[in-house]
Amino acid sequence: MRELYSLKLVSHTWKELIEHTPWFWTCISADYPTSVIQDCLRLSRNHLLRVEIYAFCVFFDEPKHLNEKLQLLQLHAERWETLNFNTREGSTSSAEDQLIRAFLESPAPNLETVVALIHRTMSSPLPRLNLAGGKTSQIKHLRLENVLLPWSSQPLTRLETFSLEIEGTVPVEEMVNIFINSPGLRFFYLSYRSTEGLEIPALPTSAGSNTFQTTANSLKDVSICFDNPGIASHILSRVCMPACRSLTLAIKPVETMHDIHSLNAALSQFAPKIGQAMNEGGRTTFSSWPEQPFEWSISRQQDVFQLSIEFSWVPLEDFIECIRNLALAAASELELEVHLGPTSEWTADKLGEWTEVTKLHIASPSKFYYDRNDPAVTFPDYLGHSQEDPDSGQLFWPFPNLQEVDLSELECSPLRVFDMLNRRYLSGSDIKTMGDLGIHINVPSKLDILVRDTLKWEDSVIVPAIENHRGVKSLEYGYPEI
Repeated sequence: MRELYSLKLVSHTWKELIEHTPWFWTCISADYPTSVIQDCLRLSRNHLLRVEIYAFCVFFDEPKHLNEKLQLLQLHAERWETLNFNTREGSTSSAEDQLIRAFLESPAPNLETVVALIHRTMSSPLPRLNLAGGKTSQIKHLRLENVLLPWSSQPLTRLETFSLEIEGTVPVEEMVNIFINSPGLRFFYLSYRSTEGLEIPALPTSAGSNTFQTTANSLKDVSICFDNPGIASHILSRVCMPACRSLTLAIKPVETMHDIHSLNAALSQFAPKIGQAMNEGGRTTFSSWPEQPFEWSISRQQDVFQLSIEFSWVPLEDFIECIRNLALAAASELELEVHLGPTSEWTADKLGEWTEVTKLHIASPSKFYYDRNDPAVTFPDYLGHSQEDPDSGQLFWPFPNLQEVDLSELECSPLRVFDMLNRRYLSGSDIKTMGDLGIHINVPSKLDILVRDTLKWEDSVIVPAIENHRGVKSLEYGYPEI
């Protein structure tokens, strides 16, 4: 806006041009001086307005000045097309809360896009607002944080995108009403975290309880971030989503994790799509990066159904059982491509037990920040560490069904790769000797290995030895992924 006023000073012609171009003035922010807001309202003529109010102008403006600005904007509420109201970065008094409520409930019949991010302390209840005074049925895009609405109200009948982030009691049935009242909804995002001491209702999640209340024929993308799978399961079990092409579930870290397996029944409606995506895409992807949630995804192709599940603080054995059940329900064989950053020995040992892992991609440790005091296993060395099954006495190695390993990001010498191979793939005579001693060997599959491109020029002795090793199916050279 400062640049616009500067251009007005260039000449009389520029001033006339700028003042007679209404759409130059249709974006109004509450951090503008009152006189500028008055100019915007006057020079925008009858055009629809984009109104922006952020925390810094709410909490650092004089209360009487803020009140004056909001009243000016309220007088033109019938021209609001977009409202971006963000006060989540500070705290407000009860008088300011009333001012905010009155502003958000201003009758605005032309409102199409609303962002309302409201600060809330953990002890205060979620406000329930009659958005736009209930005078509009035009809202297409709605994003809320710490705000509840009368979900059956007229403003929600034409929603195309909806996003809600709340903490505390989750109005589960009201969430289902969003789909009932908004047949054109294309994108749905819900992030919730239950507050300590608040009870979450027990919800039926068995396979026989998927009695759909409504069908969301237009819904394409669904994303739910939660710390209680029961609520996500309830929504997915009550709303049929035949056109859904992307589903993301993110499980937040909590001290007590509810049964993650409750999601299996809720995801049963997606089983045919999951099966098709797994059959067409082959391997599914599991990622483990420092300071980030684990992630499992079944497709990165835009024309195939995409499912992504992120989780933290969930036992790996519970999670693998969950995705095994998903694959079973989808009548598909589970095959995993695992992407690893710096990894603790405990995590590596758990992942190394998974028989579904057929490809391993090891990322360069230099790409990540992680706690150097928490020792990480080293690759490729770790692949050569043998273990003994306490029940059968059989000797085995991590990732027993591994077929491909990508080491192209690692700055490791060919000798380390060769040493790993010697320890992972024992010679025939060694296998016979150990068999004579009653120690049975579970020989791993041969490997297709990808190493960095420069390795073939670094050593003219070890590299050919790797290529011809009994444990190597092929040796390729490549560049790290950017």
